[in-house]
Amino acid sequence: MVHGPLLFDPSAKSLRFLGAKFPYLRGFYTRFCKGLAGACVGIGVGPRNPVVANSRWTAHLVQKCGAEQPSLLYPPVQPLCQFPLRSVSPFAQPAIFTRGPQSVRDPYLIVVVGRIVRNKRLEDAVTLLDRLRRCGIPAHLKIIGHARCAYAGRFLRRYASHPHISLLPNADQAALAEVLSRARIGLHMYRGEHFGIAVAEMICAGVLPFVHDSGGVCELVTDPSLKFVTTTDLLHKVIAVMSWKEAICTQRLAVLKTTPALQKALRFPSECERLLQSVGL
Repeated sequence: MVHGPLLFDPSAKSLRFLGAKFPYLRGFYTRFCKGLAGACVGIGVGPRNPVVANSRWTAHLVQKCGAEQPSLLYPPVQPLCQFPLRSVSPFAQPAIFTRGPQSVRDPYLIVVVGRIVRNKRLEDAVTLLDRLRRCGIPAHLKIIGHARCAYAGRFLRRYASHPHISLLPNADQAALAEVLSRARIGLHMYRGEHFGIAVAEMICAGVLPFVHDSGGVCELVTDPSLKFVTTTDLLHKVIAVMSWKEAICTQRLAVLKTTPALQKALRFPSECERLLQSVGL
């Protein structure tokens, strides 16, 4: 198999701009990116070189680039329920977060999971939180994820003193499982996500994830009530979900857990083996 991600913009407009501004770099730029991506000209697509996409949405993009219909293999998802919850959590909240036989979820706790990087649009999550608070809703935001870049450092410093935001950078899987066991609502603000492993983990952990209505992540989140286009649209839908009774939340989650995308991601080893056998590898 050849892994050939799109690492640069090959559009005529972009290349004309690059050639006009930096003519000596254009040729090097295109050759280097193609080589780095492994996009070998003439290798072809055949039994020994199948094209594999990580969602139907990605497969559609691949076909638009002229390739034949690729095989589909969703990325592996590992449910976090296997990680034991800590008896004493450094970020536990009072009363409603008290652990018991059946954990009670806080309808006003919103969690964001994933790398703390610019394209995750975490500022939009903060904006949503502030708008909810102005509406008189006692929302609280927890952000948990890898923080290993300059942007992450700036983001953490900026919101370290925010009274309604908890920042949990570089936490382990047990800490993530703890957070997801308490929250009812999750946010995934990224646009055009190919798949969304963090979203799949939220669903498995019993969290209702809101996602932008674009990309392959919509194959995981099929409920229109949980997909948004604008931040105002998101605000109204989050307020509506916060008023749902527990039975409705449970029902909606049950549907999300049965989507083909999630089920195949949970069966990744067998799905991968099936794909390899189908191409004779």
